[in-house]
Amino acid sequence: MIYLDTSAAVKTLFAESDSESIRALFTEEQPFVSSRVFALEVHSAAARRGVPEERAVELVSRVTLITLDDSVMDAAIAGGSGLRTLDTLHLATALRLEGLVDAMLSFDRELLDRAREAGISPHPLCA
Repeated sequence: MIYLDTSAAVKTLFAESDSESIRALFTEEQPFVSSRVFALEVHSAAARRGVPEERAVELVSRVTLITLDDSVMDAAIAGGSGLRTLDTLHLATALRLEGLVDAMLSFDRELLDRAREAGISPHPLCA
């Protein structure tokens, strides 16, 4: 299963470098998982850039979302990753899924570095 960070997912909504590669993953029916904050980030990014809400809803619907419960919050606080708040929550969520997450798909270098240090490999598209 691929842990999907918003920095990679929004490339399906906007024409950016690597957009076609990310879109291709979605056509392959890859299983994606992310933190519940992913939905907020995708909807916010779409609204800021004038993308129709339906496209954001469709993107979010393709991803299994993990609830931010106390265990994830506690792990994020205890982890001391030094990342920005939402990236810290993404990392804590991915780490809670140990054994299920094969790779992290993100274009945020700091998040990828911390994930790698914690034992989660970067997806080949962002390695």
